[in-house]
Amino acid sequence: MHCRRPRRIPLLGPLRAFRFIWSRVAFPAPDGAAERKGDCESGFLLSLGFPPNDHLLLSNRSHVLHTLGRAEEALSDAEAAIRCRPEWAKGYFRRAMALISLGRFEDALVSLLQCAVLEEPDSLRSIKDEITKALHRLLVKLTNRRRVSLEGRGNCLNGYNRLSPALSDPSIPPESDSEDSEDSEDGRRKHPSGVAARPVEEEMQLRKLMDKYRHEIERSRKSSTGYVRHIDLSNVEKNDFECTLCYRFLYQPVTTPCGHSFCRTCLDRCLDHSTNCPLCKTSIKVCLSERSPTVTEFVHHAMEVVMPNECLDRRRQHDEELDELAAAGKDPHHEIPVFIATLAIPTITCPLHVFEPRYRLMIRRCMESGTREFGMCMPMETAENGYADYGTILEIRDVEYTPDGRAIVNTVGSRRFKIVSKSARDGYNTAAVEFLEDNVVPTAKLGESRQLHDTVHTLASRWFESIEPMTKRRILSHYGHMPSVEGEYWTLSNGPAWMWWIVAILPLDPRIQLSILRETSLVRRLEVLHRILRCVMAQQRSRQNGAVSQ
Repeated sequence: MHCRRPRRIPLLGPLRAFRFIWSRVAFPAPDGAAERKGDCESGFLLSLGFPPNDHLLLSNRSHVLHTLGRAEEALSDAEAAIRCRPEWAKGYFRRAMALISLGRFEDALVSLLQCAVLEEPDSLRSIKDEITKALHRLLVKLTNRRRVSLEGRGNCLNGYNRLSPALSDPSIPPESDSEDSEDSEDGRRKHPSGVAARPVEEEMQLRKLMDKYRHEIERSRKSSTGYVRHIDLSNVEKNDFECTLCYRFLYQPVTTPCGHSFCRTCLDRCLDHSTNCPLCKTSIKVCLSERSPTVTEFVHHAMEVVMPNECLDRRRQHDEELDELAAAGKDPHHEIPVFIATLAIPTITCPLHVFEPRYRLMIRRCMESGTREFGMCMPMETAENGYADYGTILEIRDVEYTPDGRAIVNTVGSRRFKIVSKSARDGYNTAAVEFLEDNVVPTAKLGESRQLHDTVHTLASRWFESIEPMTKRRILSHYGHMPSVEGEYWTLSNGPAWMWWIVAILPLDPRIQLSILRETSLVRRLEVLHRILRCVMAQQRSRQNGAVSQ
């Protein structure tokens, strides 16, 4: 039966074809199937012309040869694999299996011990079993030699006429005999013939074995240099490293459970809309729940080896895009992302539940670029593009992702801004803005302004103390206590923080709050707030009087 030569498969080609060949190479057929000399898969593997430093294929061919009973050839391939990678545990295991088939149990035990030293701790169980079997075979071999030696000297001992059950089966404990248990004066056990047993041969053999083991370990350490696997670059096509979503070379490649590779940012954008693979539509919810898929190191390293210049260009392109995002709001030419939801107030926390794909992308970009901030504007039908021309910058404190891709974003208001021009990017709104700061209070009017400030602050405190206890508890649980008055508050860009706290909790129409937000005069803002507080307290007294009269 002849095997047709397989066609060349691209490095990142269809995963199912890759899995088929890899399962045949890395995991040979079950017992009995490989013994047929005409087996197609074994014949294909044995006919491969390996490069002299391909340890994986050498190891797998050694396994096939060992299964076919060709121990000498299996040993040769195993040793070649060890020369390629002296620090690879699997090569020593292959050599040990070949040596066991050849009856060289001492050398096999040394190889197994080397494998145990190099293997990962969680994979040592099978290695320990093989070491136990090798030790048992070695002890049986030494016992047989000793029996032959004693018979040659005429010491025909009944206890050594046949192999002891304890040596042939480790699970059977040695039989105890009162005559055999007597010890001589020097502590040595005597045989029934009265001759003391002198295990000199066993001791010398074990010492020789340990010396060989130390020698092999030392040789492995000296030969353990950096592993380099050479490839033929003429067999690699650069198109294999293109992302099928952005049609550019992969950057931070991520491989899905179904075997397809994409740029990490491209895959995140797809997961914002669907939990299925963009190519084969297989469910990849595990990538969505992790939210930080690990970069596939093999693909990343392969790209750096095969196409280093293209990798540098792709990284430079990605860095330029991040720099563009990081420069948001620095000047009118760099627009900030805008979230259209509610009116944000400076110094006041604003928790957000983000579930729309466009805003999930916006939040992710804010985090990746390092700005950790975006603009918040309230919707307004009469304004251009459907949202107000004034807003507040929200600073992201933390982001908590849910397994289905939604995000809980904890933010706090900071700077106020006025929109100069509006635009959009990848589905979400952007705007060029000018940041607002309070006008400097003239020195001549500073005393009057401070007096007005103290009056309004006192009135606001009285109003808050007069509201219902349940409403007060809810306000305190969400907004916290009223901030204390800062020193030289008239020099702050947004004025005193307590004033924004009062604006946030007052029962005001959002349009009135927006008019207060856009005001850059501290005195006028205090005057407006003073009138509002007097009106609110008057309405509160009238309701209380009406309730008493009823």
